[in-house]
Formats: sequence, structure tokens, C-alpha cells
Amino acid sequence: MFGPLPRLRIYTTASQYWDLLAETLTGRRLNGGEVSELERLFANRAGTAVALALPQARVGIYLSIKHLVRPGQKVILSPYTISDVVNMVVCAGAVPVFADIERATCNIDAAEVEKLIDRDTGAVMVTHFYGLACDIERIAAICKARGVPLIEDAAQAFGVRVNGRAIGTFGDVGIYSFGLFKNVNSFLGGMMIGNDQPAFENIGRELSTYPFQSASGFLRKSVQAVMTDLVTWPLLFRVGFFWLFRYGFLNDVGSVNDRMKNDLDPVLKTEMPNDFLCRMTPLQARMALRQLDGVEAHMHRRIDAAKRYYEGLRDIPELILPPMRTDLSHMYWYYPIQFDSRHDLVGYAMRRFRDISESYHHNCADLPCFAQWYRDCPNTRATARSLIYLPTYPRYPDSEIDKTVKVIRDFFGR
Repeated sequence: MFGPLPRLRIYTTASQYWDLLAETLTGRRLNGGEVSELERLFANRAGTAVALALPQARVGIYLSIKHLVRPGQKVILSPYTISDVVNMVVCAGAVPVFADIERATCNIDAAEVEKLIDRDTGAVMVTHFYGLACDIERIAAICKARGVPLIEDAAQAFGVRVNGRAIGTFGDVGIYSFGLFKNVNSFLGGMMIGNDQPAFENIGRELSTYPFQSASGFLRKSVQAVMTDLVTWPLLFRVGFFWLFRYGFLNDVGSVNDRMKNDLDPVLKTEMPNDFLCRMTPLQARMALRQLDGVEAHMHRRIDAAKRYYEGLRDIPELILPPMRTDLSHMYWYYPIQFDSRHDLVGYAMRRFRDISESYHHNCADLPCFAQWYRDCPNTRATARSLIYLPTYPRYPDSEIDKTVKVIRDFFGR
């Protein structure tokens, strides 16, 4: 029996793997001016003074805070994120202050930000989570009125706009990711943009002292990409891997369940890992440049998927659905729904041959490794325990969405 299509597919192509292999073997991966070309293109498209290519988006967070915030100052941020976002704040010498989120949007609450800013606040950092722009106009106005720098983590939301303006351009720094699971995928990498030329000159000087991304580190990431592509290749997934993941979930086999999760073992980092301190290679820039023109079309396809989920599920009051937006302020990295008994719902769906998954994101304010910065964030806690990912990737067909909607409706007796 064939199973369903997989919950995710990554943005990789056969030509990327060929380029990676050929350029690594010949040494060409370090040759060329494409990094500077990519930086100029981003600055021009965003209308900012400067853009700097990054080895990873999280390094952009670290460098932004290091060069904008004095040691010991506070940085207000959402606790609903991966642990390394918090670690970048700590490694940069700042103090994380967790601001609770809005339950429906999964984004930082502007009212919480306004309440928490004080004379010791060095910056506010917002994350546009799951591709949904936060209340960025209000938060930007709050930060401007209080004279506090604003950093936008747009790692999951490249291409998103608010009233026609690109997110990442409302604050002092905007940070994008070109990581393995992002809509522009150079296996590793990212970009930071902004208008504070003195700060960016300092950041650029520091980046210039870093070595290029190592071949071994890049190849390790490419192996992860190959494995992900194999596991989620539709034929192999439908005849084999779905049944393995289904068995693992229904029988609570951690070694199987953890294969499709990230950030499994959060730990506190107080010093920047050496392998983070590197530069994007020209090979990565060439990969990113080839993908930029397809971003908006893929966003529209994700929005169409979200509309289909919304129409099918909006009359189920037990569910919390994300806001339905078609103005490109939400690109629906997933369609994230929330249900208090999510394990029961996901188990029901798995038994009926649907591949959906529980969120792996944490409430970092509750994690033992960050206990010294604990703050009660009830919305984040509830979201982290109840969120479910429904697939929206561009190759996911409407027929699969309809099957998932039907199973969810059956679970609630609709």
C-alpha cells in the first residue's frame, strides 16, 4: 500500500549537488565575485545602504548584537524559537529578556515589548515566525520612540512584505537565512541588511577576518541534504519511510521520531563556536543567486495551500488557526494549527495515513539551560505544547491537502 506524500521537501536540485561536487574537487568553490554581487543585489532590492553575506543567519544575530548593544545590556526577544537564537544573544555579551507571544500568530507581542523596554534595554529582536510578519510597524514605532535598536530575524520569511515594504527593512538590521530548509537554499548561509553604515563597516571588517566556510563543514551539510532528499523522495517515502515514521510515532520510538526534528538537545553557549565564525563562499552565493527569481511564485503557491486549509478547518472551534492573509505578509512556511491534545490528533492522522507532525520548537523561557533568564510566558508555553505543522511546500498537491483536511474534520466529528 502506498502512503501519503511527505510533510516536507527541501529546495535542492540535482544541479546544486553537481556544482557542489565539481567545484569542491576543482577548488573553484572559493573563486569568483558572486558574494559581492549578491550583497549588492540585496541592498538594491531592499533599498538599504548595506548588505553583508553571512555563513549562517544566527551569526548575523550575534554580530548585530555585538556591534549595536553594549555588554550587559538587555535584548528583548521571543522565547518561541530555536535555542541558538538565544545563545547568540548570550555569546554577544547581552542579557536575553523573554517577551511572550500572541497565541494565534506565534509572534512576539508588541504590548509585551512596550512593557519590557527600560533604560537597560540595548535592543529589541523580533522573529517573523513561520513566514508571518509580526506587528512590525507598531514595534518599529515603539523602538523609534524609545531610541532602542530593532533587529529583525526574518530567517523563515524571506520575500514577505508589509504594505509593500520588505520585512527586514523596518529595523536597524534585517537578517535572512539561506539554510537547508529555507526558500533560498545554499545549504548554509544568509544575509544581513541595514542602513547604519558605521556599524556595518565594523561588522564587515570582522567578517573579513573569518576564513571561508570549510569544505568539510559544507560537505557535512550536503550529506544531510542528500539524506533528507532521499527520505522525502516521494516514491521511497510512500513505500517505505512513511511506514517507518508512522510506526515510530504510534509506538513512541524516539530514535525514529527525532530524525525529522531539529534542536533536540538545547544547551547554553557562552562562547561563539569556532565553526560558526566563517564566511560565505562564492559557490554558495552562486547557488543563492539562481534561486531568487522563483521566491514570489513559491510564496503564492504556499498561500493557495493555506487558503485551502483555512476553508476546510475554519469552522472547528477547538483549533487555533493562523491569520489568513493573501497580501504577502504571510508566506506560510507551514500551515501551523494549534490543538491542546495535539498528540491525539497527530496519532489519529497517522493511523489514517496522513503525514503531519508536532512542532519541535521550544518555549526557551522554560528550558533548564536558560533558567537564569526565566520569565513566565504562558502563551508561548501553550503554543509549544499544542502546535502542529501541516505541509505547504510548493510541490505538495491540493489532493493531499484535501485528504488531510478530511481526516482532521473526521477527528472532530465534523
